[in-house]
Amino acid sequence: MEFVSNYFGIIIAVVVVAFLFWEYKDPKITISSENFKVQNDIYIPIDEITSADTLLWNDMPVITLRTNGFSLFGVNRGHFKTKDGNNVWLSVKSGISPVIRITNKNSRIYYLNRKNPDETRKIFTSLAGYLKNRK
Repeated sequence: MEFVSNYFGIIIAVVVVAFLFWEYKDPKITISSENFKVQNDIYIPIDEITSADTLLWNDMPVITLRTNGFSLFGVNRGHFKTKDGNNVWLSVKSGISPVIRITNKNSRIYYLNRKNPDETRKIFTSLAGYLKNRK
């Protein structure tokens, strides 16, 4: 019975480590003339985006509550509530600038960055190009 107990503990530890690794890596982003998609998390039609800009980490709103998502070791991904009561979606690494802010027609706000600031800038440049050229 002790063998089963030890084996079960090892399986749980492996599953937890795999989950943390999966959640900590940057999600895949797809941008096209039709939509902006973050790997299985969000999908925003390009024609529903009303604004997109970048801001410094220090200009991010204060987050007071995680309503549905993941928050560990400076990684925040999912749905959160700000100090002023707004519901926002985050896929951010804490303390890293720039952060992309996207607002849609329903005034929903999305924040996104990468571990590597240059990758964040490339994503923003690509998104801005699609927004500029939309019909």
